[in-house]
Amino acid sequence: MRMNPLKDNAVLLYSGGTDSTLSAVLLLEKVNTVHLLTFSRKGIFSAQNAELNAKKLMNKYPGRFVHKIIDVDKLFAFISYENYFRNLFKYGFFNLTTCGLCKLAMHLRAAIYCIDNQIDEIADGANNGMYMFPDQQRGYLDLLKEYYSKIGINYENPVFDFEAPSDIDFVDRFRLEEIPGLKDYEQSTEETRKKTTGYKLYELGIMPSENVKGTEMDRRMQPRCFQFVLFNIWLFWYYLPFKGTDDYRKEVLIFYRDKFERVFNMISEYKEKKEKSKIYKYI
Repeated sequence: MRMNPLKDNAVLLYSGGTDSTLSAVLLLEKVNTVHLLTFSRKGIFSAQNAELNAKKLMNKYPGRFVHKIIDVDKLFAFISYENYFRNLFKYGFFNLTTCGLCKLAMHLRAAIYCIDNQIDEIADGANNGMYMFPDQQRGYLDLLKEYYSKIGINYENPVFDFEAPSDIDFVDRFRLEEIPGLKDYEQSTEETRKKTTGYKLYELGIMPSENVKGTEMDRRMQPRCFQFVLFNIWLFWYYLPFKGTDDYRKEVLIFYRDKFERVFNMISEYKEKKEKSKIYKYI
């Protein structure tokens, strides 16, 4: 017998990949309905791909999921370029951390969705296996959780500690063994394969195999973005070889704390003023 009643709703930032799809299933343990929010903008292609696994979830758990595709193009441009020259002078090439800025735009829109629908639970599919992206780092996520709490929303990462399949490890893929902080990274092994999100979804009958990451199916079930190429060039071939991962994680927090402060102040204003708020014109 369940000791605590289920909450009514939660929001999930949903790409349609294995991490966000398992996060959706895990959220059913605490809420009745999960609102799957997939985001689109210029530079992101085939956002409708997320419908593939969203429909699987809806069929397997009838009445438990709602799926929406929401445009965040104006929000992304605003977050990326507001006070750009000041930020360029202060933070330099950290303005190229496109993936972190894109995810922040998605979080901003998701928070507004929560406010509009009186939802106080939000989650995403962040996973430690993708640790080189700002929005997948524990420090970034803890900071985000802190700011969400200021507007009365509980934020969590249900699959953060799940293992990443060994064949997508960044050290191996980019041949970065000599970069400080990467060469000692513990590789995923056969012993940990059953602890991946893909394997859990395979056990549930949602995925056809235990690891679809990097396959043709993976490309068909979630949006595609190629702007991260510039970010990868800067990070893997310029920043990390000279400064290492410790400095990278520290500077991620410095840069994004400033961004979070500005963004969440706007969310607080939206909560009070709605269509009269400064951010309203970007949504």
